[in-house]
Amino acid sequence: MGAVQGHQTMVVRGEGPYVITDEGERLYDASAALWYANIGHGDERVIEAVAKQMRELETFQIWGGFLNPRAAELADRLAADHAPFENAKVLFGAGGSDAAELAFKLARLHFQRQGKSGKRVILSRENAYHGLHAFGSAVYGNMEMRGLYGGESLIPETGLISRDDIVAVRAQVLEIGPENIAAITAEPIIGSGGVFPPAEGYLEGLRALCDEFDILLVFDEVISGFGRTGKWFASDYYGVEPDMTMFAKGITCGYVPLGGVFVAPKIWEPFWADDPGAVYHFGITYSGHASACAAALTVLDILEEDQLLARVERLGARLADGLQNRVLVTPGVKDARSVGLIGIVELEAGIDARELSLAMRKSHGVLARALGGGAIALAPPFISTEEEIDNLIDALAAVPARFTETATL
Repeated sequence: MGAVQGHQTMVVRGEGPYVITDEGERLYDASAALWYANIGHGDERVIEAVAKQMRELETFQIWGGFLNPRAAELADRLAADHAPFENAKVLFGAGGSDAAELAFKLARLHFQRQGKSGKRVILSRENAYHGLHAFGSAVYGNMEMRGLYGGESLIPETGLISRDDIVAVRAQVLEIGPENIAAITAEPIIGSGGVFPPAEGYLEGLRALCDEFDILLVFDEVISGFGRTGKWFASDYYGVEPDMTMFAKGITCGYVPLGGVFVAPKIWEPFWADDPGAVYHFGITYSGHASACAAALTVLDILEEDQLLARVERLGARLADGLQNRVLVTPGVKDARSVGLIGIVELEAGIDARELSLAMRKSHGVLARALGGGAIALAPPFISTEEEIDNLIDALAAVPARFTETATL
């Protein structure tokens, strides 16, 4: 809320990897909107699947003794074919912020039901972003953002750990007391906080630390999940298995909101084996929305049948090569890095990322998202062509230098 500063762009239509504005600009969507338009805009297969489902049954809740066919079908398919670990259960929400609430509450409940009432703290990495519901706001990896609502954090029993230094993380865990910690959450590749791949050994170190001290490891793959690294999940890419994985964005590629959590047996089995009457109370209205699940099932079909993960690997290699060999040597560029089709270009101090983004639109027809702190985030749609990736690299290699030249005049 409040006054909006600067230019606002009205996007009125989407066509594959392009969006069209109300002023007639046709722009390559180099950030996949907010990291989600992986299969592009306007795919008739998804549109028809959602319309067909809505004609039959738009949705019905999946709690309180009810279920709908698409939610059941999607949960079974995800668990059988695409879970980041064996024998997973799937819990649904309506997006990534719901997924964070669902996972962190379940982490605390997991230990409460074991009689370990002290294990309530949820830890997240510096620079982390996990949505903006209460728990997501509380574990925001930026102290200024965490403290906006009165106090150090919206939920007191939360804290931040080092983004990359596993030795520092261990010291922080010991200072807090492992007996007080329920979960450590991590984006395997930090997304909105600056696109930081993990330091070597960091994720493995988190896994070992959590095993040692009976702490749950929760991966947030809202951005990286469903193919953006070239693997189904970044946990596959890095070979580290969590206890829960949050997902959203890529499961429906933005056509209808949906999110959820994969849950490992160590967490879900006690609900059946120890107390079959136990219930995890998370019955939000749109959990497992039937039309959203119909969209997700079709997206999975598209990812598989069109072999888009292999395409991500090819295009990701092309993007990485261009960033390292052309963009990184451009005046005005401080750093450039990527994994698969997720990347970032950090700019030298004094270059306004938003102004640079607008210049890229005018010169190369590229729409790329400006992040705070002077950076351009990249998340090209999976259906991009080599020529579109090359044009993106051309824009990033040419435009920053103009701002440097302007600054030195």
